[in-house]
Amino acid sequence: MLDTIGLMEPQLFKITQNVVIKNSSGSALILRHITSKWLLPGGKINTGETWIEGLRRELKEELSVSDFQISKILDVDSWIENGQGYFVITYLIELLNKPAIKLSAEHKEYAWVQLKDLEQYDFWNPKIKKRIKKAFK
Repeated sequence: MLDTIGLMEPQLFKITQNVVIKNSSGSALILRHITSKWLLPGGKINTGETWIEGLRRELKEELSVSDFQISKILDVDSWIENGQGYFVITYLIELLNKPAIKLSAEHKEYAWVQLKDLEQYDFWNPKIKKRIKKAFK
């Protein structure tokens, strides 16, 4: 879309973050949303939050986890949907003190999944499998 002086308007993006958490047996944590689709823990950054504040809030809300360490960035992706830009960063994190997972009302269940079993799950977006696979490399 052109603005008044003929230049392209910048695309604005909603930023989403999610995480891959692996346990000591090498399985990755996935969550089953109330829509029955599987996804990774995480979510959008709220107005006024820094990226780390948003990530900590989402993990506390979704898993009751607050003590973690980011190991690395696994993936960065973006897409346009219905004119809205989305930008997602996926981190590999390590849970400290091995807390018990307690799900929010947003999720039905969780599973620890091995790489070989990923195809058995109906993910919200097929790119989630790609992100999880990067954690197994």
